[in-house]
Amino acid sequence: MNNPDWRPSASREMLLARAQLNQQIRDFFASLGVLEVETPLLNSAPVADPNIDPIEVQGTAGIDRLFLHTSPEYSMKRLLCAGSGDIYSLGKVFRAGEAGGRHNPEFTMLEWYRLGFDHFELMQEVADLLLELLGDFPQHSLSYQQAMIEYAQLDPFIATDEDIQNKGLELAGCDLGLGRDGWLDIIMS
Repeated sequence: MNNPDWRPSASREMLLARAQLNQQIRDFFASLGVLEVETPLLNSAPVADPNIDPIEVQGTAGIDRLFLHTSPEYSMKRLLCAGSGDIYSLGKVFRAGEAGGRHNPEFTMLEWYRLGFDHFELMQEVADLLLELLGDFPQHSLSYQQAMIEYAQLDPFIATDEDIQNKGLELAGCDLGLGRDGWLDIIMS
């Protein structure tokens, strides 16, 4: 052990606050009749997203390769297809290349799926959850286009590829070799 200080960095107060937050999330979804599910942490195939790096672990019992899940998405979508109804997952996920001052390769993710909800209903549910967790705060709803115009001074629907790349370069500070969609993601971030 390189660090002689074996104690965890989280104080008891932080542990209590985290437990309370998780309980509030569970209570919120329970009040709406949304079922909590646990999905497998180990999967035989990695995530297909090229921007997310999975963590590979040694296989076992005839399985050569296993991967820690980067999100419960795929398993949850299988449950949805099998008729689970509205579901949510609150649990650990793992991603390689996520370590840093504000990132850890292991973190807790909340993901949920609501049948028959459109994006406006989902946005409202996110706001309702945040109100439950954080208390009252000012809300301001914008479309993607409105947000980009207001905060980036760029209309993504009429801007040229060059305009988008220039705005992305301005914000990123370096050329990341991205295409239009990649630069729009950087700008939106």
